Amino acid sequence: MFGARRTTGRIGFDARLIGALGIGRYISGLLPPLARLLGERLVVIAQPHDAAVVRGLLGSRPQLEFLDAPPYRLAGQTRLPLLLARQGLDLVHFPHYDVPLLAPGPFLATIHDLFPLEYPEIHSGLLPRTVNQALLRHAIRRARFLVVPSRATGDAIRRRFKATSGRLLVIGEAADARFTPVRDGAAEAAWQTRLGITPPYVLYLGQWKAYKNLPVLVAAFEHVRARHPLAQLVVAGDDPRHPEVRRLAARLPPGAVVLPGRLPDAAIPDLYRGAGVVVLPSRAEGFGLPVIEAMASGVPVVCSDLPVLREIADGVATFCDPDDPRTFADAILRSLADPSPSLREVGIARARTFSWQRSAEATARAYQLALDGLIRVPLEEDPGRGEQEDLEVQGK
Repeated sequence: MFGARRTTGRIGFDARLIGALGIGRYISGLLPPLARLLGERLVVIAQPHDAAVVRGLLGSRPQLEFLDAPPYRLAGQTRLPLLLARQGLDLVHFPHYDVPLLAPGPFLATIHDLFPLEYPEIHSGLLPRTVNQALLRHAIRRARFLVVPSRATGDAIRRRFKATSGRLLVIGEAADARFTPVRDGAAEAAWQTRLGITPPYVLYLGQWKAYKNLPVLVAAFEHVRARHPLAQLVVAGDDPRHPEVRRLAARLPPGAVVLPGRLPDAAIPDLYRGAGVVVLPSRAEGFGLPVIEAMASGVPVVCSDLPVLREIADGVATFCDPDDPRTFADAILRSLADPSPSLREVGIARARTFSWQRSAEATARAYQLALDGLIRVPLEEDPGRGEQEDLEVQGK
């Protein structure tokens, strides 16, 4: 366990994306236990408008530096290196691939996925695609360590970037403490009323990008609705670049599909707990945080049959062919008809094997290894077996 050996050296952490979807959940889950472990050694870089959020999460001990330069913009590429150089940091952790090309000193990068390379259409236009791909390649090639959330993501990086051998560290993500099976009927009813949701409902929580495969989910729900006319589909999020989601939803009867937009953060745990089933129809995932959060909330999960989702939910979720809406429809209907209390308990127990505290301890150990220069062999762990505190250094 990391606590037996305190990290020496000053560590920077780029938290400028704390308000974003996906990466923001990663940052807000990992940073509080990291702050407890590192104390004044931790220097957090945030945007000024996030000051209250960051201080609320971290308290007063870590040093907080503000940079009015959003990620993935030229200003960050030019101004962030200057801030880092002034701080004289020994190591910097970038929880994404937007690493300044002129970053001073050694750094770690968390690579959640290779989607800019595998699904370049997520960035509209040749210039954004080219820039994002260049930033991703730069981060992977220059990082002293690459933190990845799953073995599947690590394997994908190894296949494409042979020189990453010995620099990959698998550290799983987790559901935070808000996601529990303890229900609050009044709170659930209040959110459902506000958002126009009526049980039983099927919940999707995530982005609308093409690889998220929402047209297959809507097509599956057409079959569900034919056999369960009271069921409702709730598709959270929004993206004007994907009008096909709204167009397909409009083909169903009024009220069959609810599109509430980006949900208030406070609503999400109660919406999970009130759902009949949570569905993730993606063609690819870096980790699959909604699956862990749903399991922690005691809710059945139906998801695509992907290696990364098998890592975290095998034996708990119902896995489906992402190209076949009917398999999703059948699985959803079975979950609505028979929630399976025993499987619910298995899911809750599995979710508890993932912990932000253990992830932070593993990350802090990676910092120390990077500072010590012990970058000689692969450093990996299995995030699905609750062994995040037992980092294993394996020989080649």
